[in-house]
Amino acid sequence: MKCKILWSGITGNTGKMMQKVIGKRDDVVLAGGICRSSSDFFSYEKIDDIKPIFDVLVDFSHPEHFDKLLQLALKYKKPFVVGTSGLSDEQMHALEDAAKIIPVFKGGNFRFLVKTFIDEIVSLAKNSLDEEIILEETHYKSMHLPSQTALVIKKRVEEETGKKLIIKSTTQDIFFTNQWCVQNVSFSCPVYDENLVNNILSIAFIMCSKKADGIYDLDRLYALNVIDR
Repeated sequence: MKCKILWSGITGNTGKMMQKVIGKRDDVVLAGGICRSSSDFFSYEKIDDIKPIFDVLVDFSHPEHFDKLLQLALKYKKPFVVGTSGLSDEQMHALEDAAKIIPVFKGGNFRFLVKTFIDEIVSLAKNSLDEEIILEETHYKSMHLPSQTALVIKKRVEEETGKKLIIKSTTQDIFFTNQWCVQNVSFSCPVYDENLVNNILSIAFIMCSKKADGIYDLDRLYALNVIDR
């Protein structure tokens, strides 16, 4: 049985890439999409009209839509996968409360390859003689910088090693290019195109079988051994 996905932000960059990828998979199927302006999908103004045709709700849109989407997931007791950044403290508190009722995944990082990279960066920082670690990242121009992934790396390095991590962010014209590297070390992690979307779809599939138990993230899914390393 395929997991049926309702995707919010379906006409955005990630949503468009997902539409190209999802038909190649045998574990998930697109049940519908939500966007601002396309007549092919549901509109945010008509969220209340959406029926329980989906198994999991995936959100890569904008914080202004978050409250309605959370209520939709709660209404039908469906898992909620949140990739939208910039949520307010109030919205995060609401998500934490919802995670007691429905399965919730909140990602600063959705990329399995980057999860491994982050672990390796923390290990490198622990063993480095330097008190400052410089992380350089390059992304496509519409990306909000510093990236959520860079902020996750910074938080983990500083909390687990006591050392300072400095983020240097740049952009380029090539869409869907994401690159992180540590200065002066041959240590980098490029991620492109379908890699990101396939990881998101795999997470959505996994969350279809999870129970409400607080907010899940990649670290937690890895600890549960539900992701192939």
